[in-house]
Amino acid sequence: MSKKVFIAEQETLLEVQEQVEKLVRNLVPDDAPIYGMVIHEASDLNPSTRVEYLGANKDFTPMSMNMSTHAMNYGSWAGWDWLKANVPVMCNWDGGIDYFLDPDDYTKKADGTNSDAANIDYAGDAMAIVKKIYKKEYKVGNDRYVYFCERKVDDDFHAVGFNVLGKERDYMLIPMFYGSIDSNGKMRSIAGQWSCLTASGSAADSANGKAIGTAEQYTAIQAASGKALFFGGALTNTLADICILLSKSTDSQTAFGSGMCSTYVEDKAQHYGTKINTVIGGGQFYGSNDNKSFNKIFHSCVMGSYMLWQRDPYMLLINGRIKVSPDYTYDLTGAKYLDTGVNLAKNGYYATTQVVKDFGAVPNDEIACSSATGYCDHTWVNAEIPAVSRRFGGCHHGARDGLWARTLNLVAAYAWWAYGASKLLPAPAAA
Repeated sequence: MSKKVFIAEQETLLEVQEQVEKLVRNLVPDDAPIYGMVIHEASDLNPSTRVEYLGANKDFTPMSMNMSTHAMNYGSWAGWDWLKANVPVMCNWDGGIDYFLDPDDYTKKADGTNSDAANIDYAGDAMAIVKKIYKKEYKVGNDRYVYFCERKVDDDFHAVGFNVLGKERDYMLIPMFYGSIDSNGKMRSIAGQWSCLTASGSAADSANGKAIGTAEQYTAIQAASGKALFFGGALTNTLADICILLSKSTDSQTAFGSGMCSTYVEDKAQHYGTKINTVIGGGQFYGSNDNKSFNKIFHSCVMGSYMLWQRDPYMLLINGRIKVSPDYTYDLTGAKYLDTGVNLAKNGYYATTQVVKDFGAVPNDEIACSSATGYCDHTWVNAEIPAVSRRFGGCHHGARDGLWARTLNLVAAYAWWAYGASKLLPAPAAA
């Protein structure tokens, strides 16, 4: 049976592009405020008190999630233009936006008609806009200072996560759903598809599916578009820091929800306790503390659910030395990556970080903490191999999961049901 290809009318595409340009560029005032924080990484390990607000948000009330109603109280952040520009869309393979989704019901377009968020035959994906933001970051002793602004205040502010192979983008598109691979071998972000094993989107998949490694996941991402990237790298560092800024806490599970951190079961017919990608209501954020529900951050279940570890080959641990790719260069040997000078030798919960220019904070093991202190999330290390990073967590790690959780203990080719990948798309580059 032939598959339908959905292409918007040219007039509609031009209208959408005009709206996008207003959203990501024209609405930035010349006096856009500078928001900031200092994280007292060593002197205070309590995640709810170690963050101090600075700048325009000095007296702000942070955001807070009601775990019973699953609704976010935006506190003083409700009017932030950058946050309001984070909206769900349907886009084509190369990141061109076809239309906007209803932010409270992804099954509908913004105009109320039915959407393609769960349509596997749609020629594109369900993604969320993350507007470019500039970041200034440095350390004084063991205090990490982070500032954000929608305008480039001076040369110390960098668009961390928005530089793609030397070209700065006005926005990036993050996946709303966990990556699944369709029958054409393309990595997708579409509701209604299984992502367990990351080998197929078929609802009939079971534990007999094929687990795949980094190279195979990269092939699927590139099959969708030569412009597509792994969801990881500098952008995920920027988004994790914005989550700290919004919540005034370094405990992401308490602030935004525990996700599916404890749903693992031995019943292989149930996909090891993972779940099919599902449309979730509640708008931009959805949080719960039952340890078994899809959660979302910035309209992305991938950021908030901790169901499958997400491969992030833009950070490597090469025989104990952290190497990173600030611009999404892809090189599993690390030869083309920036040597951070940071060594990791042991597993643990880390309270301190090292700031890497144009990439963000990477962990160091100077001060140990726990699942309730510091950054609250676990890092696994093997300093004897070339290891590829995976982020966020999996559905059998409980409190060890979170926005700062990482594994740096397995080679690129290692494949398992719990090691997934999702797709990131840059905005089309300016001429």
